[in-house]
Amino acid sequence: MSLDVVLVGHIVIDTVVRGRRRWQSLGGTVVYGAFAALRSEARPLILSKVGEDFPDEYFLFLSRSGIDLTHVRVARGSRTTRFKLTYRNGERELVLQSRADDITAYDVGLAELGGKVAIVGPVIGEVGLDALEAVRSKASLVALDLQGFLRVAEVRGAVKLVRSEKAVRALAYADVVHADADEAAVLTGMQPPEAAVWIAQRGPRVALVTVGHRGAYVATRDELMYVPSFEPSQVVDTTGAGDVFLTVFTAEHARGASVEEAAAMAAAASSFRVEGQGFEGLRERWLVRGRAQKILANIQRLEKAEAAQPPRQG
Repeated sequence: MSLDVVLVGHIVIDTVVRGRRRWQSLGGTVVYGAFAALRSEARPLILSKVGEDFPDEYFLFLSRSGIDLTHVRVARGSRTTRFKLTYRNGERELVLQSRADDITAYDVGLAELGGKVAIVGPVIGEVGLDALEAVRSKASLVALDLQGFLRVAEVRGAVKLVRSEKAVRALAYADVVHADADEAAVLTGMQPPEAAVWIAQRGPRVALVTVGHRGAYVATRDELMYVPSFEPSQVVDTTGAGDVFLTVFTAEHARGASVEEAAAMAAAASSFRVEGQGFEGLRERWLVRGRAQKILANIQRLEKAEAAQPPRQG
């Protein structure tokens, strides 16, 4: 089935520091999501704003990769959203270096979203509730990554996660919602399985709470399941794994896959993602499907009353 996916949020330029190594790369939910959509045989369009400092070679790279940039606007007099990611002793420090203009309901209104899947992936509060509501009013299915509704930072300051009522209200505008374990804990004060249930009871049809190499908890209004991860051949870079999980789940579910099938595909795609640097780890849909079959066989349904208990191993 042909599928159009519109990704809403800031394109990011990351400066990554690991020991003595330092490099610059594209990032953001919309970018990782767009490449995941391509590998999932969907057609991605990014709706975003960047600054005048955004390099022309990045525009060329994204466009030549097959990503529609029709609705990426260069805001005059502003800078692109940039983060500095410093990895030290297994920990990551995230510092906001600059921030592009907000994406408004007016910006959303300029895009043709009717009958399309929308993935809203703000990184630092750039998509407000008015813009999210505008997406909801037009798209056939809306997926939301919560990180941008929970992150706060001043320019040149460290990024922190802070609970907000805006994040709670955002749940009502999405069919699928994703948060990682830390974000889910800040929002709900609960462990991942309980948090997934809590989120699914507040608007979305499906809640996805990823817990890194330990897999994910997926809740609907009626069910809770544990989706194991697939052990990668190596772990090179975990950046964007959650974005890939959300995008692949949404694309597969939009095509008619069950929640279990879509979650298995998402987990498999994420396991490939971490095996390479940047977008190199992403693999074609037919390869992902092979791993997904093994994951699907090991998905466990949990009683909601047992949500706080760790899943069985093996």
